[in-house]
Amino acid sequence: MRRTLAAIVIAGALISPAAAETLMLAKSYSVSGTNGDGSSYSGTLALQVISDTTYTVRWSIGGDTYTGFGMRMNDYLAATYTMDGKPGLVMYKVENGGVLRGLWSVRGQNGSGTETLTPR
Repeated sequence: MRRTLAAIVIAGALISPAAAETLMLAKSYSVSGTNGDGSSYSGTLALQVISDTTYTVRWSIGGDTYTGFGMRMNDYLAATYTMDGKPGLVMYKVENGGVLRGLWSVRGQNGSGTETLTPR
């Protein structure tokens, strides 16, 4: 019984939102990525935290600007955006040094792209 109770307490602590470590995000990132067709791109990204789980994001790539809204859960971030009038979604994993590595796609387009954000 004691062992079962200890396991329940430990499991609860692992999944409790209060147990989540505060995620520190940079305000500005260098962007490097690949499109679904394999071509590459680069640019910058501005991120503004608006709550403990949500943020706004603005990519500047090749003279174009894309804006979006996102949320985080532990070391994962997701954001929506619009590209050529179509909704898109990107998902990032925070790695060592605050680098974010992600995978993105746009509704109705084949393939997906990759993106790496490096704090500036």
